[in-house]
This record gives sequence, structure tokens and C-alpha cells, in this order.
Amino acid sequence: MRDTAETVLALLPSDVEYGDIRVVRRTHEQVLVELDGPGEVNYDDSLGLGLRVVIGGHWGFAATHRLDPNGLDAVIAQAVGQARAAGGGGHVTMGQPVTTRDTWSSPMQVDPFTVPLSTKLDLLAATVKEASTAGPLVQQIEASVDFYRDEKVFANTEGALIEQTLTESGGGLMVNAGDGNDVQRRSYPQGVPRQIRGQRGDFATAGFEHVLSLGLPENAARVASEAVALLTAPQCPDEVTTLVAGSNQLAMVLHECAGHPMEADRALGTEASLAGGTYATPERRGNFRWGSPIVSAYADATIPGGLGSFGYDDEGVPAQRTQLVKDGIFLGYMSGREHAAALGGEPTGASRADGWQRLPLVRMTNICLEPGDSSLAEMIAGTKRGILVDTNRGFSIDDQRMSFRFQTEVGWEIRDGKVGRLLKNCSYQGVTPQFWAELDALGGPDEWKVHGVPSCNKGEPLQVAHVGHGTVPGRFQNVQVGR
Repeated sequence: MRDTAETVLALLPSDVEYGDIRVVRRTHEQVLVELDGPGEVNYDDSLGLGLRVVIGGHWGFAATHRLDPNGLDAVIAQAVGQARAAGGGGHVTMGQPVTTRDTWSSPMQVDPFTVPLSTKLDLLAATVKEASTAGPLVQQIEASVDFYRDEKVFANTEGALIEQTLTESGGGLMVNAGDGNDVQRRSYPQGVPRQIRGQRGDFATAGFEHVLSLGLPENAARVASEAVALLTAPQCPDEVTTLVAGSNQLAMVLHECAGHPMEADRALGTEASLAGGTYATPERRGNFRWGSPIVSAYADATIPGGLGSFGYDDEGVPAQRTQLVKDGIFLGYMSGREHAAALGGEPTGASRADGWQRLPLVRMTNICLEPGDSSLAEMIAGTKRGILVDTNRGFSIDDQRMSFRFQTEVGWEIRDGKVGRLLKNCSYQGVTPQFWAELDALGGPDEWKVHGVPSCNKGEPLQVAHVGHGTVPGRFQNVQVGR
């Protein structure tokens, strides 16, 4: 892979002003077990390269899985031909050169690709068996684990040469219960869109030890019993009340209200597919009140085990921490080299591509809330009337990431400082700066947890990024729920 990268750069014509190449081998294994069904194993392995060049101030890009001499000549001709066809007069600016030469691998204790398939199937079968004890109203059970390995070589015409290996592991459980009149779902450790088969649960840049730490069999019966109990639970009330959101649920709110809006390409209008534009425009940096003074948020690709962690992004910029919100004020963006230069700053190491055949885009890394000085127990005890929600079920949000509505799998009423009845079909809505302005309590450092989400969508053609969210429980006043 390294020899291929160096060969391609050596063959670039003299009118190339800048060029970079990524050679990537991606391996993905998925193991899935369902109720009353055999185990299923899916295995994918791909190897290819993506080449970017700048000629006359314009980009050209091409990708190929053919790494023989003819394939390399063809990919160079295609990328160079695209850039030349623009006719010059472009204005690509990359900022300071990237010249790093390094090797980096993500840490792990147990290589998931060496764990016997029988061990994985036994773990999932035990999970399904435990979930099935919840009774005949359980209609569907799906337990799965997924493992990824990316071996990447990045090189550019400025002298950079970086080799990275990232290993990611995760798994989860989904249970659907039905009684002929209603269907309710519970997921563990966290929810994902229902249409995604597998790739559910919690993920980390780690080895098989992360899957074992999730306790899938140990939590399966409880999760399934909650799905059954939701069938007869009362509906979430339609009212304005206090909302206490668990760490799991708050991760998705942070993802949509801060993560996507604070990607620099959205602010500059160069990428609007799927997630739309943003309220976080450049003139608002440093003066827009995003939330209450107790809330601060940041992006950090250096968190050990975070699903959005790595050594270097796909432009060779090192992983780093970037403050997005401080004391409730919007401060800045996640960015790649070109977007950072356009904004007059330095890149934050947030340019990533979904495999060798895609262009790098500005993507979230680990978007985190700084913990507060309260706790979930204290928030509940201090609430006379409200609801507690957790586990995202779905959402909608406008193109500027302002008005939103979230649905959760489960909720509980809070009465006089105590958790009461289970509630089904919980939802809440708000406007981003107004919602976060009503935040009056955040969990402390002991409750801070990083959640790994392997299904962040952006771009056209679609690219799926793996991201993380470090969050704590939070309490919000005057929230419309149940509508």
C-alpha cells in the first residue's frame, strides 16, 4: 500500500499544484442472530485508492480498485483530466503544508478478527435466549456485533506519508413486542434507525473487549420486558413540562443541534445534502448565544476508545480537540484544510472519507458536552413534575438545524422528585437556542460516557461516518412534550 501511494505521486504530471492519495483496505465482519432463526455472518473486504489533484486552482478526483500499472495510469489520467477540464482560474487554497511522516494504530486488548466465530455466535444466541423469556408478546429479537478494520496510507505532494490502522467493535440488541393493536420497541445499549439491519448498539475504537463490556446477555431480559410493558403503558402527556434526558438520548440531540451545524462546509455552503445548511454562520462566531451559561461543547478526536477517534484525518492533519461552544456561546467549527483557510483559521483535523472511493468531507469526530456538577438522581429529586426520556427512536429537524422534534423509545413520569409510571410514545420538540437556553442542570464527571454511533449520514453519494458523543444526563425546563 505504501509503495502504491509513492508510485502514484511520482507519476503525477508537472502541472499538478497539489495532490494527495489514500490507499485503504477496509474489512467488515457482521454477525447477527434473530429469534427462531439461524445465525448470519457477513464479511466484506475491499482495497482501493482515491486520488485528488489540483490544477489551475480546480480539483480533480478519481478512485480505483485496480492497483496494477494500467489501473494506476487510468486513475491519474481521470483525476488530472477532470481538473484540467475546468480551464484554470480556480481558487483552491489549502493553508499551511502538511508534511507529517508517521505510523499510528488504535489501541485494543483483544483483536476481534481473531476471536472464534463460535464465541460470537454463542454470545448473541445467549442474548436472544434471555430476551425471549419476556413472553409470547415478543415478536422480534435481533442481536448483532460488527467489527471494522481500516488500514490506510495517506501521502501528498507536500511530503506527508502516514500509515494508520483503526479497529472498531460494537454490538447491540433490538426487541419488538406486539399485541395486535400496538408495536413497541426497546434497544440496548442505544437505538438506531429501524431500517438499519445490524450495526446497532454501542461502538468504540477498540477490540472485542468492548463488546464484552456491554453486557448484552445480562441486560436482554430487562430490555425485552420493557418492550412488553410499553404495550400497556399510558401515552406520554401533551404538555409543557420539565424534561430530563438521559446521556444516551442527549447524545443524539447534541449530534443534530451542534455536530452537524458546526461543520465548516455547511457554514460555507459547499455541502448541504441530507443535513442541510446551518444557523451557525461565520458572523455569529463568538456572539451567538447557543445555550445557557452552564453548557459547553467540543469536538475531540483524541479520546481513547471514542468511535470518532484517530491519529490523523484523511488530509494528514493530526487529531485534536476543538471548542465549539463555551459557556453557552458558539465559538467555532470542525474543519478540513480548504474550509479552514477560507475561514482564516487552522484545520481541526475533521476531514474524513467513507472508504477509498469517496472524497473527504468535513465530518464530526467525538462531539462532547463538558459535565456539570449535578447528577441524574439530583435532577429527578429536584423536579416536581416532568418526564424522563432515553434511547432515541427517531427525529426530524429543519434544514438550518433549528426547529426539531425527537421521539424516544421509553419514558417515565416524574412526580414530586420520584420516578413514576412507564410512558410510551414519548416525544419532545423545540428550537435549538431556546431549548439549550432552558438547560439548568448537567450530570457530573462520574456520569460522563462516550457513546459510539456508526451511522452518521452525509454527502451525495452518501457517506456513512463513525462518530462518538461524550455526554451526561441533562435537565431542561419548559419543554413541549407529547405532541
